Amino acid sequence: MAEWYIQQLNAPEDLGPLRPSDLLKKVRSGDVKPDTLIRKDDSAWFHASEVGGLFEAAMRPTIEYFCPQCNHPVTEPPVMCSHCGREIRKARTQITENTISNGTRLPEQPGRSVQSWLKRKMLRRPGQGEA
Repeated sequence: MAEWYIQQLNAPEDLGPLRPSDLLKKVRSGDVKPDTLIRKDDSAWFHASEVGGLFEAAMRPTIEYFCPQCNHPVTEPPVMCSHCGREIRKARTQITENTISNGTRLPEQPGRSVQSWLKRKMLRRPGQGEA
C-alpha cells in the first residue's frame, strides 16, 4: 500500500507515513491545501495541487460498512466480522457527503487519477526522458 508524507513547516519532522484514506482526511480538514508539499513513498516533494484528482477524491462521498450484529466497522462484504465472528453478506452502510474545510479552492487542473499522475512524475525523474 502506498504511503504518503506531508512536509510540515516549522516542524522537526514530516508527517507520515499516511494511508491514502488518512491523506484524504487531511485534505477534507483543510490541513492539506493546494500549496502543501506532499510526497508518495520515496518520490520527490510536490505541491498537493499537482496530484491530479486528489482534491476531487476528497470531495467524493465515502461509504463505511458495519456489522449488522455488533455494529463493528468491517470492510465491504462479503466478509467475516473480526469482532463477533459473524459472516456478513449484507452490511449496514453509512454514506458521508464530504467537503473541504477552510474554504480551500480546488485546483484548476482537470482531474486525473493519482496513479496516472505518479507514473508521469516517475518518468520525469532526472536523467530520464519523457515518455
